[in-house]
Amino acid sequence: MNIFDRMRLPPFSFIIKKAALISGTVLASLLVVLLIIGLIPVSTGELVSHQDTAVSYSDSAQRIQAVKDAESGQVCDICGTRFYTHGDRTQKAVVLIHGLTNSPRQFEEMGVKLYNDGYNVLIPRMPYHGLTTHTVSELGNLKTSDLQVFADSVADMAAGLGDQITVVGLSGGGTIAAEIVQNRSDIDRAVLIAPLFGLSGVPAPVNTFLGNLFSRIPNINVSSSSEPPRASVYLGWSSRGVAEYLLFSRVARPPDSDPAPAVRNIVLITNANDHTVNNDTSKLVVTEWESAGARVTRYEFEQSLGLPHDYIDITSIGDRSQWVYPIVIGLIEAD
Repeated sequence: MNIFDRMRLPPFSFIIKKAALISGTVLASLLVVLLIIGLIPVSTGELVSHQDTAVSYSDSAQRIQAVKDAESGQVCDICGTRFYTHGDRTQKAVVLIHGLTNSPRQFEEMGVKLYNDGYNVLIPRMPYHGLTTHTVSELGNLKTSDLQVFADSVADMAAGLGDQITVVGLSGGGTIAAEIVQNRSDIDRAVLIAPLFGLSGVPAPVNTFLGNLFSRIPNINVSSSSEPPRASVYLGWSSRGVAEYLLFSRVARPPDSDPAPAVRNIVLITNANDHTVNNDTSKLVVTEWESAGARVTRYEFEQSLGLPHDYIDITSIGDRSQWVYPIVIGLIEAD
């Protein structure tokens, strides 16, 4: 009898089964923990709108310049806040809020067209977007409180730019615009373009679960091999970034206690071919506002047009802007 016989080592198959049992137990425990984390609601009760409204055109212009100065050296050359001004208060002014992972570059061409139509135009940069690091991991630092401060500052800065203020938001920017709809009576009109209230094809309870879960666990960055690299857009997406917008969308939705929005003139633009955001949830939100007394205009691009989620950025849609832009601008400018 050799030394290995005397040690009476268990058969190899027994070791494999034991390891599989331990691994399965650990995995099952981990899944239970993640389930619990996702089911416990994240509180957003501390997110309250605070107004510090600009009192004049010069006040607005100074605040905007301060924002642009603060971006110097931190933001890539083509990603910073844009301000197209006629030098004084105009009859109409518009704020264009870009989408998640994008930057103010997204709305540049549309902003110039609106400027040429007589608008003062502000295109602000959302928090942690357009930084010189040019990596989507920056959005792992994002918090809903950052989005609340941004929404308030956008409405505050815009106040002195025109007699009538319109706020336009795309995707995550649409979520910001929706929060402004709910809380800012000093804004006259809001246009929500493919707003992010939930992910496409994902039921509302699951969107709630994902927001809870991914706002609590470490950030996960996912690359996108099908997305063309662009200097003004982060490549891929951040789990924390998406989660924080999903959480913020809860603040932007009409509460059961008082669904009446502060902004009474609302436009919803959806895309039937959108595979990123949940159109059904967006339509439900504006219907709730409409039932509470708001005037709501709806427009949907047909699925057969094959438009992507982002049909504003020239680098995304190219020549299709020649027929998309007149429709969107027409809806922005309509009384």
